[in-house]
Amino acid sequence: MKEEEGFYYPHNIDFRGRAYPMHSHLNHLSCDLCRGLLEFAEGRPLGKSGLHWLKIHLANLYAGGTEKLSYDDRLAFVENHLNDIFDSADNPINGNRWWLMAEDPFQCLAACINLSEALRSSSPNSVISNLPIHQVNVLLKALGLKDRYFNFADYFYK
Repeated sequence: MKEEEGFYYPHNIDFRGRAYPMHSHLNHLSCDLCRGLLEFAEGRPLGKSGLHWLKIHLANLYAGGTEKLSYDDRLAFVENHLNDIFDSADNPINGNRWWLMAEDPFQCLAACINLSEALRSSSPNSVISNLPIHQVNVLLKALGLKDRYFNFADYFYK
């Protein structure tokens, strides 16, 4: 599959309109390992906001309470762990293996690799990212539902 340009997942849709992949093993709704391996075939430049959300995404994946912090505190968490992030990206097996302590370790490793690539670039905002970045809570907040439905996104996301 490495030589392929991309592939598609056929989905079934239930009576509520929810889509589920027909492929039961490797899909975007499966375990952390599967989700950490998958990326979009067509990447996009991170841009200023993409780099910001990639850092927040990494803090969310690490979890252990960081996903409940304010966005500024999550950004600070990532800034405080940059050495761990670079080490995870450069030497995931024989390094200090910080990524293995994450709640979602394989997705965390993928984010570490993507973030380290961007931060080492002379133009971090123009680095192409193929990584899916979760923003469920952001969508709810934009729709004005986050305050009304406390933990609504957490309920459906987990």
